[in-house]
Amino acid sequence: MTNRVLVTGATGYVGRHVAARLTSAGFAVRALARTGSDTSVIARHTTDVHRGTITNRESLRGACKDCFAVVHLVGIINEAEDTFERIHVEGTWNIINEATDSGVCRFIYLSGLGSRWDAASKYHRTKFQAEELVRRFTKEGYNFPASVIFGPEDEFLNLFVKFARNIINPKYPPWPIMPLLGGGKSVLQPIWVEDVAEVLTRACDRAFPEKLPPGTYHLGGPEVLTVREIMQIACDAAGRKRVFVPVPMFAARLIATVMEKVSSKPLLTRDQLIMLGEDGTAKNNKTREILGREPRSIRDYAEKQFTTP
Repeated sequence: MTNRVLVTGATGYVGRHVAARLTSAGFAVRALARTGSDTSVIARHTTDVHRGTITNRESLRGACKDCFAVVHLVGIINEAEDTFERIHVEGTWNIINEATDSGVCRFIYLSGLGSRWDAASKYHRTKFQAEELVRRFTKEGYNFPASVIFGPEDEFLNLFVKFARNIINPKYPPWPIMPLLGGGKSVLQPIWVEDVAEVLTRACDRAFPEKLPPGTYHLGGPEVLTVREIMQIACDAAGRKRVFVPVPMFAARLIATVMEKVSSKPLLTRDQLIMLGEDGTAKNNKTREILGREPRSIRDYAEKQFTTP
């Protein structure tokens, strides 16, 4: 019986860790990758690559052949290259259809914490729509809405550390101010990328439904922290003392609007500001239960990952 798993978004930030963990656990990984994309980052873990894109149904033909499970990771955080509807909803529908036609038994979707039908942000609404497709149209469908994911290649903690160190533009002297959007009061429950990869790998185990039946389970780390607290962790890890200056939301929205107009990959969008206003805690957090241990904290990671220059 096959133990092959198709991983969409396998060459992405989370995908690379998932592919590595699946391989080490004895699974055969097939990666879905866009034509022309660099697959060298996962070459150590698989050479089984299907070229296609989730927004093109025809290109997915055969992607799920002989696969037991699909781990669906593709997502976007802004609409610079495509829309949330096309990637999160239409793309998920396309890969679900291909999985169904190929007889895939289990479908595992990495969603975002805060997803719900009446969410204010398009990101969360479309993620919820994708979760609904997984719930309704897959045999064994698992949704894992995760909090912000930190790790070596993240665009979250690493960005804060760069600001604290002032290595974004080393030509200038250290800037003593760290801006706090909305006062930095938003709460998050950051989770380590390796813990996410471990959860998704365990969900591919054939006996997993005996532990948790198909459904929706939140993923979050061991601590609920404000953005201000996370930024302080970044400053401590960088060995820098900074002055935190609150930025009112109306000013932050103005900054985000400008960034969206001048950059194809803005550091901040209006939709992201809306998400910062959401409750970022994992209500149905099954991370510890699935791992069988306490997930790694962002404090521990930051202390060991970053060294003072």
